[in-house]
Amino acid sequence: MIPAILRAQFLSMRGLRRGSSRRGAIFSLLIAAGWYGFWAMVGFSVYGVTADPSMRPLVEQWLSPSLLVVFLYWQLAPLLTASFGASLDLRKLLAYPVPRGKLFTVEVLLRVTTAFEMLLVLAGAFTGLLLNPIHGGWTVLPALAATLLLFVLFNLLLAAGLRSLLERLLSLKRVRELMVLLLVMALASPRLLVSAGVPLHRYQQFLSPAAGWFWPWTAAGRAMLGQDIAVGFLVLAAWAGGAWLFGRRQFARSLRFDAQAAAASSLREGRPRVGGMVERLYRLPGLFLPDPLAAIVEKELRALSRTPRFRTVFIMGFTFGLLVWLPLITGRSGVRQSVMTEHFLVVVSLYAFSMLGQVSYWNAFGFDRTAAQVWFSLPVPVSRALAGKNLAAALFILLEVAAITAVCLALRVPIPAARILEAFLVTPVAALYMLSVGNLSSVNFPRAMDPDRVSQGGGANRFQGLLFLVYPLALLPILLAYAGRYVFESELLFYAIMAFAAALGVAVYWIAMESAVKTAWVRREQIIAELSKTAGPVVTD
Repeated sequence: MIPAILRAQFLSMRGLRRGSSRRGAIFSLLIAAGWYGFWAMVGFSVYGVTADPSMRPLVEQWLSPSLLVVFLYWQLAPLLTASFGASLDLRKLLAYPVPRGKLFTVEVLLRVTTAFEMLLVLAGAFTGLLLNPIHGGWTVLPALAATLLLFVLFNLLLAAGLRSLLERLLSLKRVRELMVLLLVMALASPRLLVSAGVPLHRYQQFLSPAAGWFWPWTAAGRAMLGQDIAVGFLVLAAWAGGAWLFGRRQFARSLRFDAQAAAASSLREGRPRVGGMVERLYRLPGLFLPDPLAAIVEKELRALSRTPRFRTVFIMGFTFGLLVWLPLITGRSGVRQSVMTEHFLVVVSLYAFSMLGQVSYWNAFGFDRTAAQVWFSLPVPVSRALAGKNLAAALFILLEVAAITAVCLALRVPIPAARILEAFLVTPVAALYMLSVGNLSSVNFPRAMDPDRVSQGGGANRFQGLLFLVYPLALLPILLAYAGRYVFESELLFYAIMAFAAALGVAVYWIAMESAVKTAWVRREQIIAELSKTAGPVVTD
């Protein structure tokens, strides 16, 4: 059965052998090579430490905490990026008489895609311990391999269960946003407590090998070092068994939930929407913009605000995006006086702005899917469609900055009024450059996105790696403005360079728009074909 699913997936990806998709596939392969190449270097560094006999005390001290980090990355990294890797599309498989146990096995195997980086790190640790003569050499191979396999199996089973549970919760209309807020607060609270000076060292004893022998990472670490191997096997087997029960139960509930959600959505169709203040906000662009541009902006505002995937990322921008940077400016004695403190709002705004790109300007036609053919058939230039989508994205970016500012003021983060104005100046200038790149990527590398799959975010780890390449180039004029302020200590020079950066951004946007329009017209059939593709039985990020 598993080979049949993989064959169906391969047949659904046959388009990658054609010219239009080949370019995107090569681009994705280059990004993936860079990302996983970095983690391969990390794994090689881990191998160097664990294979060195002189590092035995250091390995004994830090192996279990390092496995805890691996566990947290494996389970939490998909939540923070709204990207759960590859998974089965149950709607395409429920119609077939496939044993549910086989489907669960495939789903567990696909959990490797959520944290393949950690497998590279664990492989480095395994090889180093195996080749280190102090740890027993090849004589410890059976125990070492069994321990590592149990630890990996535990993570796979738990990740499968958590994914099924969270995908159901995030599919509930009135629970989705609340779940995102609760998850962000839960994930950020330890770091905030540490930065606030809460004496967490009192609780470290519960994670020590002596007191925390029952934790899976502690049991795995001690067994990999040849200490209490039998106890470690029993503990890991118990955790893996519990994770199997949890994962199997949640997966079975997801099988039933998928059919119920489809039926419930059909019953809700046709219900009239209540107008009000939100409706007037949707129509606000029509007061300042001419048609058809105003109509396109209004359509994008309505579509994005009603898209679960976009709303999730938008909320994460002013919650997780803020909390991930907040500890850098706070300490035991209050607020740290630093460059980060002075430009805190700008940094958080740019970070949240980058997160919005995965569900808006980086792939402007993604949510349109087959409806994107309208932009090539109506008597409306493609440039108007891109401009309307860019304006809608810009409005959401400004709303994101406003939300971040409001949260900072509510938390009493000391931000001067001048820095608030600076954030509202710098972010739109940065948007000119990023929207320019986004228009080019939207027509050269289009990809259909499912608005209902909250877990299938475009912000996968490899995509975040791409941002590290694009951001320094796109933000170079803005960085020069800050450099001029720092070197010459002149606010006037800063605003003069920012004005030049804005003018240059308009020129770059204009040139990129012309290039994107020409490319869209030449590749219109390929773009429509790409956006019309349906995924195979396995959907990926």
